[in-house]
Amino acid sequence: MTKLLNFTFLMFLPLFASGQYAFEKYPAVKYKAYNNWKTIDTEKKVENSISIPDFFKKGKSLTIQLNSSKEHWFENSVVKVGIQKFTENVGFNPIALDSIRIADLNGDGLKDVKIIAPYMGNGTASMNVRVIYLFQQENEGFLKISFDDKQSDNRSERDFDGDGNYEIITMKLMGFENHSYWNFNLFNLINGKFISVNKKYDYPILVQFLEKENYKITKKINRKKMKSFALRLPEGYSMEK
Repeated sequence: MTKLLNFTFLMFLPLFASGQYAFEKYPAVKYKAYNNWKTIDTEKKVENSISIPDFFKKGKSLTIQLNSSKEHWFENSVVKVGIQKFTENVGFNPIALDSIRIADLNGDGLKDVKIIAPYMGNGTASMNVRVIYLFQQENEGFLKISFDDKQSDNRSERDFDGDGNYEIITMKLMGFENHSYWNFNLFNLINGKFISVNKKYDYPILVQFLEKENYKITKKINRKKMKSFALRLPEGYSMEK
C-alpha cells in the first residue's frame, strides 16, 4: 500500500473549496440545518440534545440526543431518537459537532436525519467522520445506517436518475501503483436495504490525490480496473432498527 502523504488539514482546504467532481452535475439534496445544540458536560459524560420542530407529518417535533462517556470516549456512545436507542463507537464532541441535516433522502415523503460526527486526526485523518443516517419509517420509528467516511463540504447526496431517492456518495483514500486516489462509491436505500448502485452508474470513480486542486477522474487507471475497487458496503458499516 502506498504511503499516503501527511500534510496538515490547511493544505487540503483549497482542494475542497471550489471545483466540480463528476457527480456534482446532478441535483443535490436540499437540507434544513439545525445547530441549536444543548450540551450538558459533566465529569463522566457529555450529553448533546437538539429538538427539530414539525418533523413528523402531524407537526410533532423530534428530539435527538447524542451521549458519550468520557471514560470510554470511542465506545458505546448512544444515539437516542424518540424512544429508540442506537450505539455508536465514536465520541460526540460538542466542540466539533456539526449541524443536524433534515431532508427526505429516499423519496418516501418522510423526513430523514443526517448526522456528521468528526473524530479528528492529523493530515487526511482530520477529515475522518462517522456519518449517521436516521431514515424515518411509517410508524415514526427509524432505521439507523452509519459508516466511516472522509468528509468534504461540497459532497452532498445527488439524484442521478431523478427518482427522488438520492444516491449516497462515500469517499475513501486508497493507494495504487505508487499513487494515492480518492475512491467514490454510490449507495441507495431501496426497500429497507442499503445497497451499492455502482454498476448502474459506472462507479466507483477514482480521482488522483495531488498537492493542487484536482477533480477529474484519473486516466492512469481505466474504468474497468476502477470497478475492482468497488465497495459492497462502506467501511465500518452498521444498520439497526
